[in-house]
Amino acid sequence: MSRRKSGLYISIAGAALLLGLTACSSSGGDMTSAGGQAAAPMPAKPNSASGGGAAKEAPAQNAQPPAPVQDRMLVQTARIEMTVKAIFDAVSGARAIATTNGGFTGQEESRNDKASITLRIPSDKFDAALRQLADLGAIKFQHKQAEDVTEQVVDLESRLRTQRESVARMQALLAKASSVSEIAQIESELTRRQSDLESLQGRRDTLGGKVALSTVTVQMTQESAPPPPVEAATAGGFFDGLSEGWGAFGEFFTVTTRVLGAMLPFLVALGIPAGLWFYFRRKRRKAARPVTESV
Repeated sequence: MSRRKSGLYISIAGAALLLGLTACSSSGGDMTSAGGQAAAPMPAKPNSASGGGAAKEAPAQNAQPPAPVQDRMLVQTARIEMTVKAIFDAVSGARAIATTNGGFTGQEESRNDKASITLRIPSDKFDAALRQLADLGAIKFQHKQAEDVTEQVVDLESRLRTQRESVARMQALLAKASSVSEIAQIESELTRRQSDLESLQGRRDTLGGKVALSTVTVQMTQESAPPPPVEAATAGGFFDGLSEGWGAFGEFFTVTTRVLGAMLPFLVALGIPAGLWFYFRRKRRKAARPVTESV
């Protein structure tokens, strides 16, 4: 074998060896990658027995729970109609109940037999005040109402934040304005937005006052006196008849003397002239009789 052929064989063998190493390295990389993919954890399939329950519980866990009752904003009102023994004492008692519970009285109207009074009671003392008012008399009618205004308060708060930011932006623009027309236009818009802000604040404060203080309207009526007992009619004896007869005689005598007393002025005024007229007439007749006999 010549030297040239041996070199050619060595070159071919080296090339084949190099190609084999390259193929092994590429296949090893593929195997490594394939092994890595196979080694990656696969998501576990839910069990048919428990998977349904887990799927149902997932939305409940993600959903936000409703706000607790104590965090709700309620406007509580009550109207009570009751009868009391003494109107003015009951009104004084209602005032004392409002003051004791940290509240105050509003509109009030009182008469001898009726009264109406409005109480403003802190919301946390609302039920306690109603129980105390029940001790003033007998309740004939009671109506309680609680209006949930939580969403209204949240909406007002959001609108207030937006309106404050709007006013702040207009104030910043006013500070940068250079011309008189810009200043006048920005001031006009700023005034309008500040007015809207004050209106929202007034609504928020009014609603907050209704939440903080509950309103109780109490109407009182004085108890009427019980009618006197009716005595059963019983047949009386001799003395009862004598008593009734003597009473009837006394009434007859009283009526008779009253009639005579009423007629006495007329008898005096008419009787005296009539008596004088009869007297002179009779005297004249006696004087005329002797003259007739002598003829």
